[in-house]
Amino acid sequence: MIKSLTKPFANNNLFNFCVLLSVFNVSMQAQNYMRDVKMGDRAAKQVEQEMGIYRHDSLEKVINAIGQKLVNSLEKKPREFNFIFHLVDTDIPNAFALPGGHIYVTRGILPLVQNEDELAGIIGHEIIHVVNRHSVKQFNREIVPAVIKIPGNIINAVTFSHLGNLLNVPIDLISSPFIANYSRKHETEADVEGIKLAKRAGYHPEALAQVLNRLSKGIEAITGQKEKKSYLADHPYTPKRVANINKLLANDTGDIKSSNIYTSKDKFLEQFNGLCYGSNPKNGAFIDSLFVQPELKFSMIMPSDWNTVNEPSVVAASPKTGDAIVSLSLSDGEKTTHDLGIEMTNKINKSSNSKIEFAGDTVINSIPGYLLRFNSLKKNKIVVMELIWLNYNNQVYQLSGFSYPEKRNLTAQALRSFKSVTLEQIAKVKIYEVDIAKVNGNETLDSFSKRTNNKLKNELTLIYNDLSESSKLTVNEQLKIVDEKPFKLK
Repeated sequence: MIKSLTKPFANNNLFNFCVLLSVFNVSMQAQNYMRDVKMGDRAAKQVEQEMGIYRHDSLEKVINAIGQKLVNSLEKKPREFNFIFHLVDTDIPNAFALPGGHIYVTRGILPLVQNEDELAGIIGHEIIHVVNRHSVKQFNREIVPAVIKIPGNIINAVTFSHLGNLLNVPIDLISSPFIANYSRKHETEADVEGIKLAKRAGYHPEALAQVLNRLSKGIEAITGQKEKKSYLADHPYTPKRVANINKLLANDTGDIKSSNIYTSKDKFLEQFNGLCYGSNPKNGAFIDSLFVQPELKFSMIMPSDWNTVNEPSVVAASPKTGDAIVSLSLSDGEKTTHDLGIEMTNKINKSSNSKIEFAGDTVINSIPGYLLRFNSLKKNKIVVMELIWLNYNNQVYQLSGFSYPEKRNLTAQALRSFKSVTLEQIAKVKIYEVDIAKVNGNETLDSFSKRTNNKLKNELTLIYNDLSESSKLTVNEQLKIVDEKPFKLK
């Protein structure tokens, strides 16, 4: 009787332990997922601030509709995740994901996309990164654009040796801070599971390989650099990625229940009309060395022939030699220019290798502010630094200039060029937009581009429309072009 009583008692304990363990695992998993959500929500706010969200009604609807269709086809989806799809205001061709469900598609990648299936392949890849928690596993660095860190690094008396490279490669500079440095294993996993997800949702899985090939060609055409195995090193080498996808698809004989949202390629492409191409003038525009911000109503002249960066969070310029930099960004709006200047002055005073030349209130082109000028010594080299905080139109701007003595006058002149924009300057600002144009009879690419005022070079027109040099244009064929228009304030 003792054995018969102890056996069920033991099994009951084991059962209770398994239930408790299961509940514990579910609870811990839920906590991990909630951590993903919190981490992603914090990062999303910074993405919006540093990169900007681009508003385009039809394309936002396209991205969200495809994204939600893919999410609904997931075999497993953490209930804590709320997938939100965003269109990012940058011309860098990319897509990325944050923990917890924020998926971003840049407007720069859209001209490369030919159909709904390709965009689904891109978004599906990013959804898998989120579901498999790849972004959490690699998302371990502070999300601050590298260009913002430059002034702080120089104040800490580092040399300028890396600045020229940073400003010469804006793709690396701007895209990397928000994109988790996934392992190649994670990237391959996202490719494999992403195309399976796309197929379950009714999309052709081979489309991802097609758009990846075009992405590689597009980047080569834009940058003038052929992809190498080290290029975009956080992803596997594109030809290898494509080969792996094609190998996987060769063994996949299952039928596809196609159910595209848009009834034809033409209907899909029509959604691209009015998409901003290149830099968005809303964030300001460079006209040679003149920077014009039409919405915030100021202008600034950078030294001629300097490399420039224009992003929502910062405008900067640096010579090819990399031994100087001028930057402009919004500062803390809760503090006055005087308070910000005093705060930084106190910090500099504590530095043993810095000497303040001037610190005090100032006026630049009738705009009140605070000026801090100081020198720092590093390895027997003097670095001249000048910070100006200006209160303009209820915003506080920080202007920063750092250089060796021989370029001191250039940086100082640029900083003091900040002033109210003129109507003549605003009139010079142009916007480039993607339009869809139909081919007339017997047109060559040259005659088509001339008639439609297409500003793209032939090489990019071919890539953006998935054409080759031997392709013949057909009557009524719809092609993407880029047109130049005056920028209008809304």
